[in-house]
Amino acid sequence: MPNAMEKQHQPAHLLIEHVDLLDADAPRGIATDRTIWIAGNRIRRIAPAHALNLGALLQSGVRGNIEVINGRGLFAIPGLVSAHTHSPENYMRGATERMPLEPWLVWLYGTCGEYTARDHYLCAAMSAIEMLLSGVTASLDHLWHGGPWQREYLDATMQAYRDAGIRAAVAPMFDDHDYVLDVADALGHDLRGSVYGQSHGGYRPDRDDYRRAVLHENLAMFDAWMRDWHGSEEGRLQTFLGPAAGQLVTEECLQASLALARKYGAGVHMHCVETRVQDYCIRQVRGKRLVPWLAEIEVLAPELSLPHSVWVRDPADLDLLAEHGAVPVHNPAANLKLGSGLMPLRAMLDRRITVALGVDGACSSDNQNLFDAIKLAALIHNVGDHDPKTWITAREAFEMATLGGAAALLLRGQLGALREGWLADVVLLDLNTPVLAPYNDAYGMLVHCETGQSVRHVIVNGRVVVRDRQLLTLDVADLVAEFNERVQRLPFRQPLDPKTQDDIARCWRFWWDVMARVMQG
Repeated sequence: MPNAMEKQHQPAHLLIEHVDLLDADAPRGIATDRTIWIAGNRIRRIAPAHALNLGALLQSGVRGNIEVINGRGLFAIPGLVSAHTHSPENYMRGATERMPLEPWLVWLYGTCGEYTARDHYLCAAMSAIEMLLSGVTASLDHLWHGGPWQREYLDATMQAYRDAGIRAAVAPMFDDHDYVLDVADALGHDLRGSVYGQSHGGYRPDRDDYRRAVLHENLAMFDAWMRDWHGSEEGRLQTFLGPAAGQLVTEECLQASLALARKYGAGVHMHCVETRVQDYCIRQVRGKRLVPWLAEIEVLAPELSLPHSVWVRDPADLDLLAEHGAVPVHNPAANLKLGSGLMPLRAMLDRRITVALGVDGACSSDNQNLFDAIKLAALIHNVGDHDPKTWITAREAFEMATLGGAAALLLRGQLGALREGWLADVVLLDLNTPVLAPYNDAYGMLVHCETGQSVRHVIVNGRVVVRDRQLLTLDVADLVAEFNERVQRLPFRQPLDPKTQDDIARCWRFWWDVMARVMQG
């Protein structure tokens, strides 16, 4: 399914001459006056500019179309990787405040309506546009839909990422048993009749055979979709599986998901104890914490990425994460806005757990700018410990957004740094912008100063997709105009109807009940 725009004018070789680049071993993290030679979708060589240039390349016998970029005044960094988002939330950015996750979810399900395939295309395209223009070259989209899955929704999302030229893994979100509803029943709160409850199991007959039938219908659809899309566009597009969260799935669902993912060399992406309410519900129904249960059923593995992981606090649980190689994904903006808490980041890093970084959906974060998330990750944990030696360093925060994200995409050792033989996802920053002046320590500037406004050129998989701050792959103005037109019809733009108001009020009562129990121990 190649995109004609994508293949047009793609050079066999790309030469970035006289560029400074990020190098952890160089003074101030800056290697000066280098040339980066990209052949196909890989970095072929990095060398001092006097030793590698166009003339030297031609003399060595290299043939084919060679594009040269003048790197003077530019700073090369590896493309950023956002390891968790929900593209459908783009319609609802900035629409909520002062709501914790559980009532927020009821509002979301009650007001989003049911998207068409075109809606999914537009939302994914808007994510890609914002990310690419701010230096994000890869994304892991935990894709949700407010109704039963259909293949056309999956294809539309993949087509948007294909057309945009971004590297992307799409993980459709699905569940097969909502244990939160069970706990709500036990505490005397009726959530099953809400739109959220209907979407998460309230509509299903209390029959195990029916639950299994729906699960396997979804998995069969995902299997065919993965066969068609996984590894397409020279490996730029991946298909993952996205079981919704630890409190929304059965053992059967997780084991089947991991088996199907391994069939294609893909990953599994699942929310992990984001809130205290989730942690409480999981303990009530399973009699144990989530991470030990995942290890017990043998799905805690390097293929598993776990966005949020806020309430993974027990040292034994952290040791299990380190032992099994699963990748937690930090989403600081969403966790702050929804009041979920702070991931135990220092404890994870001290155990050499690879942690990735995400922007989360644009209704909870509320943008797709990973530089915002990097800065938050570097700063918000300072209040957790008064010993400055435990605070997150700029380099640690930046590498979560590069090497950590690569691990979540199952591209460890291939992506996330400027190294010979690695995939050519490169961002060129303009050193003449105010945010990068003066040109001090590279990691400090990237983490504490950069906002994305210095992004000049963006290269994904060896192809220039942003040149001089202009996206080359999509008609941004037309897409934004269509996006703004279509959002007018969505229910959340209208006053809340009485039923949705009642659904949210019921969930608030449940939330306060559980939080009171949690605070009482």
